[in-house]
Order: sequence, then structure tokens, then C-alpha cells
Amino acid sequence: MYPNSQVVEAQNRLPSPERAMCVGKCARCTGLSLMLLALLSITSNLFLLFPNLDGSYLRRRQISSYARFLSGVWAGGLMVLLASIQITTTGFKVRRLSCCGPRCDMFLSGVSSFVALLGATISLLVSVAGLFSGPYCLLQENDGAAQKWDYPKHNIFNNSSVVMVPDMSSWSGACIEPPYIETWHSSFFILMSMSNILQIMLCLSQIVNVIFGVLCGHCDQKK
Repeated sequence: MYPNSQVVEAQNRLPSPERAMCVGKCARCTGLSLMLLALLSITSNLFLLFPNLDGSYLRRRQISSYARFLSGVWAGGLMVLLASIQITTTGFKVRRLSCCGPRCDMFLSGVSSFVALLGATISLLVSVAGLFSGPYCLLQENDGAAQKWDYPKHNIFNNSSVVMVPDMSSWSGACIEPPYIETWHSSFFILMSMSNILQIMLCLSQIVNVIFGVLCGHCDQKK
């Protein structure tokens, strides 16, 4: 008995491994990577709120406003984390969480990737601004007298270099409290910035992956 012509036509429309891109595997790797980077962004931002693991500065609001904005928690953290769960689910093709076919799943993961891209960009802009502004600390005047809590008024750019980078050496002579705030501030803001940059790169790659997924479906789909 020959198979129904409609069944044959439907089977011919299924993407074969030779013709389709491995969008499912790419989505799995991208989703899991975004999940780890989101947790790293959240952790970095939380550490910025507790210099030297001391919570008294946060209670007195003696913390950089860029750290208190919590962009690494809600933008580079939760927004990216929720999107990564959807992208990973699409990559593993969990059918019970899917209301439509694989192409629709990939389209939804594209929307999630755009949301994650927006969150990572916001977090990156805030973290770079926080890095360049310098730490919020108890400043010291030239005569050695203590001054009010503020951001360093020194030139935060190193003009002697071809590449404009923060002149962090000027912070150490200005800040007297919290202790070692210069290293703490710069380390975690750089860590958060790097995680946001990687998030942006992964989101852009997933958006390209979605285009192939919508056109071709999952490459690891069985015939």
C-alpha cells in the first residue's frame, strides 16, 4: 500500500540534517552560557553593595549610586536569566512547555534574545559609567584633612595613553574609607562589564541562530 500523498509531502518538508543548521544545539549552548553570565552579573552587583563584605556602608547609603541602581541584578541578571531559560528550553525542545512547533519556539526565543540584549546593554552602560566615575568614598584633601563623602574629583582619564582608560591610580590617594575601595570598586565593575559584553555577543549570535531556526527548524529533528 502506498503512503498517503499528504503524508509524503509533509515528510518532504521536514528539514534534513544535511540542509538545516544545528540551531537546536546552538540554542542549548547559548542559553546555558547566558544563564551562567546572568548569575555572574547578579553576584558582581551584589558584591559592590558590600565593600569588604561590610553592610554598614549600604545602611548609611555610602555606596556608589551606579551600584545601588542594581542594573546587574534586574537588567543584566533577571532579564537575561529569564530569557536564557526560554532559549535553553527551546534548544532542548521541551514539548510540554511549548504551545506550537519548533519554528514558533525559535521565534519566541528570538524575542527573548532581544529582551536579554536590551537588559545586557543597560547593565553595560551603567557599569561602564560606574567604573569611570570612580568609587564613592570618604575623600582626603591635599593637606591630609578628611572631606565629605563624594566621588573622586581627580581626572579619571589617563591622557598620557593613546587609549582613554580610567586613571585608577588617582583614586588611591583620594579615598581613605572604605579600605581598599579602589580595588573592590574597579574589580567588580570590570567583572560585571565583561559579563555584559559576553551576554550581548551571545544574544546577537542567538538572534542570527533564530533566523536559521525559523527558516529551517531544528536540525536534530528525526525523520
